[in-house]
Amino acid sequence: MAGNFLQGKVSLVTGASSGMGRATALLLAQHGSKIVCCDLRPEPNPKGYEADLDKTTVQVIEQNGGEAIFQQVDISNFPQVEAAFEQTVAKFGRLDIVVNCAGLWVPFRKFVDEDDELWSKMMAINLGGTSKVCRLALRQFLKQDVDPAWGSRGRIVNISSCSGVIAYGGQVAYCATKAAINHLTRAAAIDHAQDSINVNCIAPGVVETGMARGNIENKDIIKVMKAATPWPRLGKADDIAEAVLNFCTPASQWVTGQVLSVDGGMTLGVPA
Repeated sequence: MAGNFLQGKVSLVTGASSGMGRATALLLAQHGSKIVCCDLRPEPNPKGYEADLDKTTVQVIEQNGGEAIFQQVDISNFPQVEAAFEQTVAKFGRLDIVVNCAGLWVPFRKFVDEDDELWSKMMAINLGGTSKVCRLALRQFLKQDVDPAWGSRGRIVNISSCSGVIAYGGQVAYCATKAAINHLTRAAAIDHAQDSINVNCIAPGVVETGMARGNIENKDIIKVMKAATPWPRLGKADDIAEAVLNFCTPASQWVTGQVLSVDGGMTLGVPA
C-alpha cells in the first residue's frame, strides 16, 4: 500500500519492541505516522525473527526518516499506561491511532492445572490492560474533531488471537481472555460509532515471533500447528501489520466492530 496517508497522524503501539507490535509500528511510520512505542523495554526480544535485532524500534524508525519515542509500559500497571498517554499528548499534541499488541502467553497446560496466579495475570494484562488502553484512547479521541478526509476522530485496533475464535487445547485462560477482547471490541465499537471512532480487532493465527519461538521449535507442537493451518506457511509479523494498516486507511472509515482472522485459514475448520 503506497502513500503517506498517515502524515500528521500520531500512533501509540503497545508491545512495540518485538514481533507484531514492532512490525506494526514500523509500517505505520512508513506511511507517515509519528509513533509512540510502548513496551517493557526498548530492545527487541533476542529470540525474535527480526533481521535487525541489534536496533530498537525507535532507532529503525528514525533511521528511515520517521519520528518516534519510547515509553516504558507494563499495560497491567495503570499509572504507567496513563503516563504514556500524557507524554504522547504533551509531545505531539494529539493521538489518532492506538494498536493493542501487548499481551501475555504461557506454555501449554491443562485447565485443571491452571492456577489463580495465571488467571490473575492473564486477566490483568490481556483484558484489563487492553481495556485501560482503549478507554484512555477513547477519552483523547473525544477531545478531537473528526478528520473529514480520514472520516474519524480516531482508530483503535486490538490484537486478539485465533484462540479467541476457536478453542485451543491447553490454553483455557489465554483463550478466554482473547475471546473477551473480541467482544470488548464489538461492544466498544457500538458505544462509540456515533462519535466517529473506529474500534476493530485482528485475530492472528500462528505467527513467527520471539514469544512463539518455543512452540515453533518444538517438533510436536509445530506439527499440530502446521496441520491446523491450511495455508502452506505460517504467519509472519508483517502479515498482521498489513492487516492493522488496512483498518487505519481512509477507505476503512466505515468499518467498525470487526474481528478479522488473519490466520492462514486456521479458523475455517479442519483441513483435509
